[in-house]
Amino acid sequence: MKKLNVLYTKIENFFFKKDSQTEFLSFFRVAIGTVILLQFIAVVPDFDKLFSSNSIIPQDIMSVFTPDWLITFSKIVTFLQGIGIEESTTILMTKISFITLCILIITGFYSRISTFLLLLLQIALLKGSSFFAYGADFFTSMSLFYLIIFPCDQHFSLRNFIFRRKPEDINFTPVKRLFQIHISIAYFFSGLDKALGFNWWNGESIWKAIHLPYSNRDLNIDFSWLIEHSYILSFMGWSTIIIEMCYPFFIWYKPTQKTWLFLTISMHIGIALVLNLYYFSAIMIVWNITNFYFEQTAKKAVLSSKKKISAHYIPKQINS
Repeated sequence: MKKLNVLYTKIENFFFKKDSQTEFLSFFRVAIGTVILLQFIAVVPDFDKLFSSNSIIPQDIMSVFTPDWLITFSKIVTFLQGIGIEESTTILMTKISFITLCILIITGFYSRISTFLLLLLQIALLKGSSFFAYGADFFTSMSLFYLIIFPCDQHFSLRNFIFRRKPEDINFTPVKRLFQIHISIAYFFSGLDKALGFNWWNGESIWKAIHLPYSNRDLNIDFSWLIEHSYILSFMGWSTIIIEMCYPFFIWYKPTQKTWLFLTISMHIGIALVLNLYYFSAIMIVWNITNFYFEQTAKKAVLSSKKKISAHYIPKQINS
């Protein structure tokens, strides 16, 4: 019975013990808001080709794969046209709204409300053009979801500065643990999926990835020499599987946490530079730093506060 009580206490402390370390909240809000903003600005020149009635893939074709109950951007455009608002006006207001909401999130001016509105807009754009969506878009939706449930505008925010508000005393540990468990599960099953086949073990997937049409456009590295050194491709495939599958084990173990964080971020930097998946890599790097980098900072702070006072500063007793 005593062991069960100890176990229960540990589990309760893990999920509900109040954490005074708040830097990760501000970092997550500013970093995710900035990444989403930069991605949208990059898409703005091609917005009409992706989301308007003159898109590369006609909206009628994309709507076939969209449930009728789901609100998409094309349905919003059609509805507003019915009340006399032109499509060009809707597109312009969408662009302005998206950028404005990102700025409000970054500055922390009622960022939870802004995030909720941005999430609705992002989902409407994403679900209405599913042919152009990929994994990073879903991680964007999840990032916005966490911004809503986190009290991200309680610290280092424009709202508190303008209205002279003090941060509320909120226990965000349960949400933080949910976020950490989420990313651990995502990496584990990503690695497991790779491990179940043979393409990653023999390096074939790495070879295909670096020769995709959109890959290696910026650095333009000649990888032909890898044909004679296929063991390097196998090593890269094995490394990816090990980093991802072992993530939940080594990222939570304090002695290896910093090392595994470095390996994971290095992997995403390589993906960004070679595969040109800058947006996806940036989001994953932000997720990793948010969840586990500040754990190291908090640990150092605790250790420094526990340092013993030197005997030199202890006053000597005075004999009475």
